[in-house]
Amino acid sequence: MNATGTRARRARGGAAALLLSFAIALLSACEERPPRPGEPERPAPPPPQPSAAATPPATSSSAAERPSAGAPGDTGDPKGTPAWQGTWEGSYDAKKGSVVLPPKVKDAVRQKDDGKQVTGPGTVTLTIEPSGELKGTAKGALGDATLVGKVEDGMVRASVFPEDPRAPNAMTGILVGELKENAIEGRLRVTGPDAMLVRESPVTLKKK
Repeated sequence: MNATGTRARRARGGAAALLLSFAIALLSACEERPPRPGEPERPAPPPPQPSAAATPPATSSSAAERPSAGAPGDTGDPKGTPAWQGTWEGSYDAKKGSVVLPPKVKDAVRQKDDGKQVTGPGTVTLTIEPSGELKGTAKGALGDATLVGKVEDGMVRASVFPEDPRAPNAMTGILVGELKENAIEGRLRVTGPDAMLVRESPVTLKKK
């Protein structure tokens, strides 16, 4: 075979390779072109997935350090003292309490209560710890009593237990109130051992 034939074959091979490269480039350009009018759009390629080792976004220090509502210490006091911590004092004026009964039900026992027994003024004292736990005492027309409860989510809830549970009119019940800026606005509701006497009164306690 002579040199002229060899050069001809090489030239044809180079031309074929060049033509193949041009065809591949043309196909790539067609795939990336925008869709023609009336032609459905091709779905966009999925976004790259984040690396498994990617660092999560940093949490804002202000959000991480901000206490939840109603948590101990959440009062805005620059000294960090809970608003409810301390001793609170208030008074009551107990009167006959109402009892809601089902329709057409008559309570002959409570109808005999003329509201003259175990009524009148008295005092309530509460001591609340930074944790929200509370203890207290009540004295007056409702008899001597001990209060035990807790402050949670801005609400004061305490159970009332008579000092002498065997007393004829030993009153047991609850004190529920809401913690305001400078006071605890609540309501005292108690009943006697036979549940015939029901007494209640609003109570406002101020910080001592």
